[in-house]
Order: sequence, then structure tokens, then C-alpha cells
Amino acid sequence: MAKTEDYYFILQVSSDASIQDIKASFRRLARQYHPDLNPNDLVAAEKFKLISQAYNVLSDTTKRRRYDRERAFTNQTSRIKNSASTSQDYYFKGVQKSQQREYQRAIDYYTKAIELDTNFVEAYLKRCEMRYKLGDNQGVLEDCSRVLEIDMTVGKAHYYQGRARYRLGYTQSAIASYTQAIYHEKSYAQAYYYRGIAYRDLKDSIPAVEDLHTAAELFRLQGNHSAYRLTKKNIQALNPKNWQINDLFGWSGNLLSNVLTSLVIYLFNPGGGLLPAFARLEKQQAMEVGIIYAALTNLFFLNGIYMIWAETNFPWLELLLLGSIPFFSLIIIANLMRNFCRGSGGIEGDIFIVGAALIPLGLMTLILGFIVPLSLNLLIIILLIYGFCYSILTFYAGCTQIWNISEAKAALIVPSMLIISGSLVYFAFTTLVRAT
Repeated sequence: MAKTEDYYFILQVSSDASIQDIKASFRRLARQYHPDLNPNDLVAAEKFKLISQAYNVLSDTTKRRRYDRERAFTNQTSRIKNSASTSQDYYFKGVQKSQQREYQRAIDYYTKAIELDTNFVEAYLKRCEMRYKLGDNQGVLEDCSRVLEIDMTVGKAHYYQGRARYRLGYTQSAIASYTQAIYHEKSYAQAYYYRGIAYRDLKDSIPAVEDLHTAAELFRLQGNHSAYRLTKKNIQALNPKNWQINDLFGWSGNLLSNVLTSLVIYLFNPGGGLLPAFARLEKQQAMEVGIIYAALTNLFFLNGIYMIWAETNFPWLELLLLGSIPFFSLIIIANLMRNFCRGSGGIEGDIFIVGAALIPLGLMTLILGFIVPLSLNLLIIILLIYGFCYSILTFYAGCTQIWNISEAKAALIVPSMLIISGSLVYFAFTTLVRAT
């Protein structure tokens, strides 16, 4: 067989997994390693390619059957050829056990790999990582020392040496190790972060803030949004007064930047851009952006209605309230639907999804204000199709990616939400027309 990858292992499913299990695992891994969520991360990009390749084969019944036959033949041949395990075999068994969180078993396999190859740097590093997880700090230091004897330029060995020293209370020595890790790997975000934490513990605020700012920027560039937010909180805790001043003067600029950046990311590609747009925001920022989108939609709606029915004197306050109905009704419905389906996230996700999905409809109404008076019927139909399709796609992407519910449930939820909210708007609008 030309390809030697174990597609079942790559997708983290058993060889007798159902199509539904394969799809669910693919969606979970794709969200974890998607290039849009891991910019400039070549490892994640390669992992995403392998995941996609595995899914392409295992999701197709014919391809999967052929792959299973070839895989069985290859495994049988390998067992005949390789009666004795190599250091690489033990290493990969260790990786498998570490992924299953069987850390002591993983250590045993890494140890066997090292016994067969005493210069196996990756095995030392993996064993070091497992020992760190189990709290064996002395074992971590021993593995790091051995790696550094083999190659002094391995940044990860310096990093774990620093982590173990910090745990043992040797903060200054930990800083020296982190500094060596950064010297050998300039973009080592974790090393900057923990060196900043160590400086903080020594009450040395200036280098602590500098390191944490560097770590935050590196986390942001790597698409590690949770680490970015955690680092920002640590910076805030170090200097709360200055943070409040920066918030006071920088809030409006940051909000505008978040609104525009998110719009550029998702508007013309809701399926692939909505999750990255949401993931880069903190909870408060996501709510702010969603509310701004709703306000812009209402403004577009108000102007569009006045332009379409210029001869009708609709009260602007009533129109403003009418334009608010979709946002508030959809927020309530979205919250109920998400909880009913046991979806992920909270109210910040609901607000962001609804606000983002309403923007295409608001833009559509505004543009219709210019087109309707010209009686360009074909263009009106095209615009209506685009507006509603983009809105539906955005809702669907939000349900499957941000709420993390199944595609089947999302296919029912999205039209249900729009029908309920649309009915409320229609009832309110017809009432307003009659009153006018």
C-alpha cells in the first residue's frame, strides 16, 4: 500500500466505527487543527491535511473497504517482517498511551525506546513531558539534563527544566532556563509566559509585563485564543490602574477594530470564517460586537424602509422598535434552542451569532432602498436571495461550529428560528401599516 498512515488512528476512532462516529470525530479534530484557527502553525496545517485525507477515505464506503483490505494485508506483512520491536515502535506506542492519558504506561514505552537508542532525543522529551504531568520533577530534570548533553540547542528541554525548577521553588534558576529556551526558540510563547509569571513572583513587574505582552502577541499570532485571554488577565492583574486607563481610552478603538475585523473574516465566508471570527474575541468583546452588528442592522433597516416607502410617514420610533424585534426575539429563541440541544457556549455566542446573521439582512434592506424606486425587479430578486442565503448560512455555521450541535439538528433549528422571528416581525409591521 502506497500510504502507510493509520487513518483510524489519525481520526481517533476504532476500526469498526460507524459513519456517524467518524463524522463527529472529524468535525471535532477539524475545529482543533483548522488553519484559520492556527495561522502560521505548520504542524497544525499538516495535521489538518492528514485528518482531511483520512476522512475522505473512511467516509466513503467503497474507499474504506479497499483501505481496510490493504491495511489488513500491510499489518500482516509487518508482523512477519518485524518480529522484534524497534525504538521507534516503542516511541509510537508511548505516544498512543499519552494520547489516552495513560501517562505511566507511556513512560514505560519511552523508557524502552531509550534503552534501544540512548540518544533518542524525542523519546527523552516525551518521557520528560509525562513525568512533568505526574509531578516527578526530579525525573524531569534528569531527562532534560540528558537531552542537553546530547544537544544544548533543544529549547523544549530548557523549558521543561525551567518548569521543574519553578515547581521545586528555584524561581531564579527557572528564569535562567526559560531564557535559554527563548534564546534557542525566539517564538516560544509558553517560555515567555512562564518567565513572566516567575518575574511576577519575584515582584519584578517591568520584565514580567514585558514577557507577558510578548507571550500574548505570540499566542494571538498562533491562534491560541484561550492562552491569549489568560495572558491578558495576568497583565491586567499586574497593573490594574494602568489597565483601567487603557480601557478608558482604547475601548472605542478596540471595539471598532473588532467589529471591522470580524466582519471581514466571516461576511463573505460564513461557513469557514464565523468560528475564527468568534474565537479571536473574549466573551465581553463577542457580546459587544454582536450588539453593534444588531444596531447597524437596525440603522440599515430604518434607512431602507424610509427610502422604499418615501411617501409613507412611518413614525421613526415605531420603526426603530420594529427593527429591534428580530435581534431580541432571535436571542431568546437561540438561548432556548441551545439549551434544549445541550449546545456549547453561552449568551455571548448567542448574541454574536444573531448579530452576525442579521448584518446581511440589514445590508440587503439598505441596498433595496436604492433599487426598489428604480423598479429593477430582477436585481431585487437577486439581492433578496443573497441576503437571506447569507443570513441562513451564518446561523447554520453558528449552530454547528460555535454551539457544536449536529448538522441534522441545525438544519431544523435554523428555519424554525427564522420562521418564529419572521412571524413576529410580520405581525408588528402589518399592525404598524394599519395604524399609519
